[in-house]
Amino acid sequence: MKRFVFIFSLLASILFNMQTNAQNAPILEPQLLYSESNLVGINLNSFKFGGVYYRHGWHKTGTQLNHYEVELTRIKHPKEVRRSGFSENPNQYTFGRLNVVFFLRNGLGQTITITDRPYKNAVGLNFIYTIGATVAFLKPVYIDVYYPYTDGKPGGFLISERYEAEKHQDVFRIYGNSSATSGLSETSLNVGGYGRAGLQVEWGPYPDETRSLEAGVTVDAFAKGLPIMAHSNADQFFYGFYLAFNWGKKK
Repeated sequence: MKRFVFIFSLLASILFNMQTNAQNAPILEPQLLYSESNLVGINLNSFKFGGVYYRHGWHKTGTQLNHYEVELTRIKHPKEVRRSGFSENPNQYTFGRLNVVFFLRNGLGQTITITDRPYKNAVGLNFIYTIGATVAFLKPVYIDVYYPYTDGKPGGFLISERYEAEKHQDVFRIYGNSSATSGLSETSLNVGGYGRAGLQVEWGPYPDETRSLEAGVTVDAFAKGLPIMAHSNADQFFYGFYLAFNWGKKK
């Protein structure tokens, strides 16, 4: 019995000393606490294009960062295929495309820390989600169309016209896209909502400098379909994967 009490007392003393020494040990690389972050990013999406965005975050807790983000991204229809017009110096265009579409997304969300990155050259893992509003900008497509002279003279002339599926069926008379600004004043808007979720791998030379790769899925929904291509349904729902590279600062 005495031997048991002695061994128990010795173990307790060792554990107490270890805990005291750990508490008194110097912190060589202290974990920094941040109140907000700012980052910019570029992304590629499964709609054959990509976009740019800005994200501002502020800490709710040590592991939860609320954020606001704004993103401008280009959306292409799966049937969009570039081809050359019929001329000596052809311009490229997309036959059958009715509108060029951009999404402007504005949303609120959270970045939740799964594994922390308190020291320089460390790697962290985060879960991220955002919900918000999407504004779709639809700019009508204008093309350069060749028309022969009707008075019997040889040759013809070019006219910039808004693409119409029934009117512009003869591809041999299409010379290509008109100026990028053609139809800009006729741009229409469609408002919807979006949600996204993904995983973010974060690293950097210092804790307050961030570089990250982010991958996930985004869903956009609209009350009215978006006419992008002729002879195709005007889709209301857009599901896509994205891959993004971000860089920024914490403070």
